[in-house]
Amino acid sequence: MKRFLPIFLIQLFFLSGVTFAQNQLRDNLFGDYEKLLDQLQNQDASILSPENYKQALEYYKQASTDYEDKDESLVDIKKNLLKSKEYALKALKITALANDTLQNAILARDLALKENAPIFAPEKWEEAEDVFLDATSNLEDDDLDDALKYGARAYDLYKRTQIAAIRNGILGDARSQLYLAEQAEAEKFCLNTFRSAQNLLAEAEQVLKRDPYAKDAAVEKAMQASYQARHAQYLAKTIKTLSGKKENWERLILQFEEIISTLGAQFHYEPKFDEGFDSSVSTLMGHIADLKSEQKRLLAENTKLEDEISSLKESEAATSATLQKKQIREDKIAKIRSIFSKDEAEVIYQGTKIIIRLVGLQFPSGRALIQPEYFSLLTKVQRAIRVFPNKYLMVEGHTDATGNSFKNKTLSEQRARAVAEYLIANLELNPEQIEYYGMGEQKPIASNKTREGRLRNRRIDIVISLDDS
Repeated sequence: MKRFLPIFLIQLFFLSGVTFAQNQLRDNLFGDYEKLLDQLQNQDASILSPENYKQALEYYKQASTDYEDKDESLVDIKKNLLKSKEYALKALKITALANDTLQNAILARDLALKENAPIFAPEKWEEAEDVFLDATSNLEDDDLDDALKYGARAYDLYKRTQIAAIRNGILGDARSQLYLAEQAEAEKFCLNTFRSAQNLLAEAEQVLKRDPYAKDAAVEKAMQASYQARHAQYLAKTIKTLSGKKENWERLILQFEEIISTLGAQFHYEPKFDEGFDSSVSTLMGHIADLKSEQKRLLAENTKLEDEISSLKESEAATSATLQKKQIREDKIAKIRSIFSKDEAEVIYQGTKIIIRLVGLQFPSGRALIQPEYFSLLTKVQRAIRVFPNKYLMVEGHTDATGNSFKNKTLSEQRARAVAEYLIANLELNPEQIEYYGMGEQKPIASNKTREGRLRNRRIDIVISLDDS
């Protein structure tokens, strides 16, 4: 066996050398042409000079096929490569000419693409694409006058397509939800809510009619319209069910009483309903007022402690004060970390800010509703914020990269807003002290290719600014 081993190694070395030589030959033969095709791709030649690009690609593919089959001579392969180069150079020339003569149409096309026109305005997009193809085809045929004429028309169509895509992208969900509300007979069972949704949608349409690019204002109205339309669907379904049997009304009232009883249990209070809801609701409001009063007291106490710490710092020497300031900050950060379990939040210290990453806070799919099971976690967030009172807060919403990026950003902002409003209501923060922002899928912290990574990317980050603390 051992005497055959050197022969095997010699054969392996020989085959490796042959393979390397073959690869080297192919690189020498095809390398420059592949770079030329890459250049065409990078300069959008498939769009700006489609026929020349197509011919260049076909001749290259034929040469590559002939080389792999080893049935054709190198002469024929080189002929095809030279034909490919000929059309590639023509395509580069036409591409440069198109970027000069069709500049406005190309820019309008890019803006329409930015608004996802192929998705939100497909018919208008196809019409504009057909006219733009006529413009580039005339450039390839050396008919500059017709190219300019079709280019001007394509520019106009792309601008209309962009505006249609903006409108449909913003208003599409609200229109769909209103349609579902109509199917649920909302106009019959909950007319006021249904009309509210219609009016909000009409207001959003008016905003875009006055200024097609006023997206922020229109998005706000459209989101409200979508919410009211979904609300109308729920109300219509519920009222329709209640209308079927009289005993359903009793069940509805008992469900409401159960909700009040659940709230009362949080304060060790057992509501009575023999005279209606008013007395129990008033009692619960009193308990809530007491909690807010206690929150104010704690905030005042924390502020006083901060003042005392500031006085101590001023009395120390400069170097000692710097060290103590650092130690105090680290102690506070350690205190914040001790508030949460690893399944609830990650506390990240980055120079002048603390990030409380709420890994334990989840939302229903596609919604921004904070479920009661997470109230205890948000209470811990309140305790953490009190460690650094009066500091600027940013609530950031993040999603994974699944689905439409515009809807992801909108959903992330809705969720961030829900958390911010909850904190404002329960901490009585100055609205100027806290802001929220929807990052969408822009800042992933894990791979979006795995389920675990996507789960980590769907998160809320509470960012506490530590400037001057």
